[in-house]
Amino acid sequence: MMRKSLAILICVAAAWLIGPVAAEPTSECLLGLRESLIEGGFSGPLVCSKSDATFELVGRTSEDRYAIYDYRYRYLPQNGNVMHGGQKIIVFQDRRYVGQYSLSPPPYESISVWSMRVIVHSQDNKRLYYLDFTNGPPREAFIDDEILSFYR
Repeated sequence: MMRKSLAILICVAAAWLIGPVAAEPTSECLLGLRESLIEGGFSGPLVCSKSDATFELVGRTSEDRYAIYDYRYRYLPQNGNVMHGGQKIIVFQDRRYVGQYSLSPPPYESISVWSMRVIVHSQDNKRLYYLDFTNGPPREAFIDDEILSFYR
């Protein structure tokens, strides 16, 4: 009984010192690309909880030049009382973070890749928007009446 109490006390002390722990190991967080995002200067929340975020490879452009990920997340900011969330198109070249586009808040858009194009389906699924990656990620894209900028 004393060992169990001591183990609980150590876990509580460690949690207090370390702070909140991710819902899954860091190596699995964001498909193992969390460190690459941090090293590349990613701006935005890094949510590892599978119940609050998805990070999916939607495809690769021709010749594996770019890997395109669909990142959907929600989180409660520190000292906040309202959930925040969003959707981002995340672009990698090999395992190096290149940049992102932030999409409008939910409902989420569906994303796919064909050849050198990233295809974004409108929220009502009636229109398609194409981002041509032939000369690299476009600096701006016009999707659902909004101009999206490519940034880190």
